[in-house]
Amino acid sequence: MDGTSNEHPRAKADGFPTILFFPGGNKSFDPITVDVDRTVVELYKFLKKHASIPFKLEKPATPEPVISTKKSDEKIEGDSGKDEL
Repeated sequence: MDGTSNEHPRAKADGFPTILFFPGGNKSFDPITVDVDRTVVELYKFLKKHASIPFKLEKPATPEPVISTKKSDEKIEGDSGKDEL
């Protein structure tokens, strides 16, 4: 939630941005400040540790590699070889 627009009596931001986790199931819990690296792995570990309802995420399927049929010396139509910015 946007703390500048919404206020909650137990949600006290320590800095910007602050992520607070409210565990489910017990309304009397104070929020837990999420103080981990902002990576998928670290957030996943945090949620596994603190979530009231156990869960498991499956790794996404890796896309198949794209095989190019263009020879390295061929030019792509409209490619002048210069970068345009």
